[in-house]
Amino acid sequence: MPDSQLRPMEGDVVVRRRGRRDGLFGAMKPGVVLDIPAGGAIQSRALADLGYRVVSVDLFPAARREPTAAWICADANEALPFRDQSFDYVLSREGIEHLEDQMGFLRDCARVIRPGGKIVLTTPNLMHLSARASGFLTGQRNLRRGLMNEIQTPRSRNPRRIYHGHAFMLDYYRARYMMRLAGFEHLEVYTDRWSPTSVAMSPIVPILWMAMKFSAAASARNARRPGHRPPRDEVTREIIGHVLSPALLYGKRMVIVAERAAPSADGTTSFPEPGRCLNPD
Repeated sequence: MPDSQLRPMEGDVVVRRRGRRDGLFGAMKPGVVLDIPAGGAIQSRALADLGYRVVSVDLFPAARREPTAAWICADANEALPFRDQSFDYVLSREGIEHLEDQMGFLRDCARVIRPGGKIVLTTPNLMHLSARASGFLTGQRNLRRGLMNEIQTPRSRNPRRIYHGHAFMLDYYRARYMMRLAGFEHLEVYTDRWSPTSVAMSPIVPILWMAMKFSAAASARNARRPGHRPPRDEVTREIIGHVLSPALLYGKRMVIVAERAAPSADGTTSFPEPGRCLNPD
């Protein structure tokens, strides 16, 4: 195998796992990938070099047009201009925290990914220990970023759409919830770099473990009430395992990889489709 395939390429989504740094796309079978938002096209160029066919989407025109990628200007808050099951992969890097309609975006990503295809989603991690401490003190992830407000947070304005800064930050729980309801399964959680402050706060992890166990037990008790149902054991184990993983306890960025679930035999997914009544009677 060539040395270039052994080492993560610049621009790939590089994560820490099993004690080493790996490039996610470098380890997967090349296919057709939607890069949204494409930003400066760094990822699009790297994916093309890895053998992927890339379609780059961003709200703004490309500063540098790549001959190996198609560039489309589109708003990720609206329906994506692609047919169903057009892509093998979607890469959404540092974008969802800017979007007003996050649930709609994830549903549309699921629509354009073929069953068995994958989404790679990255966003700032609200769950690392330093971010939790900052959230306790100020209600925000970062003490030094300043207070979110309607004057400084918008990056640009136009009569039709505001381009927001980090106005819609996602924690693991909401990201997982929306991705599962959108039709994704087999979630894996990674990070790419550590927060030294969070690593220094490691002694408080046993307290978090006890709190998670207490919360899980409370959930089981609540499920015994009339009209409630308990989560499956594997769901609770997955959530606790992810929340207490080094990636979420110490990582500055949350990287989620998930697979598009295949439709069931009757052509439906595990969850109601948008607009479908739960109780038609």
